[in-house]
Amino acid sequence: MKIFTATAIAIALAATSGCAEAGPSSERDMKRADVEQIIQDYLKENPEIVRDALIELDKKQNRASIAAVSDALFKDPRDISIGPKDAKVTVVEFFDYNCGFCKSSSDWVKGVMDKYPNDVRIVFKELPILDGRTKTSKNAAKAALAAGRQGKYATMHFSLMAERSLTAERVLQIAEKAGLDIKKLKEDMKDPTLDRQLEDGLLLANRIPSLTGTPFFVINDDFISGADTNALDEMLENALKGS
Repeated sequence: MKIFTATAIAIALAATSGCAEAGPSSERDMKRADVEQIIQDYLKENPEIVRDALIELDKKQNRASIAAVSDALFKDPRDISIGPKDAKVTVVEFFDYNCGFCKSSSDWVKGVMDKYPNDVRIVFKELPILDGRTKTSKNAAKAALAAGRQGKYATMHFSLMAERSLTAERVLQIAEKAGLDIKKLKEDMKDPTLDRQLEDGLLLANRIPSLTGTPFFVINDDFISGADTNALDEMLENALKGS
């Protein structure tokens, strides 16, 4: 109601300006000044209108930034994805294996895969942004991508998410438990194309202003930063209904 009222005032201002053109300039200026004062007083009493407008503008700009990189988000052939390519909804997740919030939202991702196997596609975007501190995030990401070459990405991914210590030794132990060929895994982890893929992921993340940390989810043309699973459920359901 408040937004509607403010909009109505703005329209009134424009109308006053246009209709007063035929009258004396002093009368026209006075009428416009009166309306401007009404608007100023209203905004002072209801400053949340400006806040809400700025929030909506920020969302609009971020959605535009996501649309600008949609091919890199949804169609990079190097990315591991689970679910049909023609799914009603595509969920892209940027994550770091040392991110606590990523770990806490991991069950949500798994649940979506189980609940909507034919309607939702999950795209996994390795984003080891914590590697500067942990010194283990990048290695874990490369291990997961290398595991994908043996058809065991999902197993490795969720095993790494469930683990607190991700030392190089522990990562290999997890891989062995998952049934991976360790020799091949080590060789594949040395492949420079994996480094380039991770670098491209970081460059992509830098093109999305709202992506300031992990996890970051893109659901079709919308996004959520953080691990608010209730908000994720709502956004996913809306996307499914609208598809």
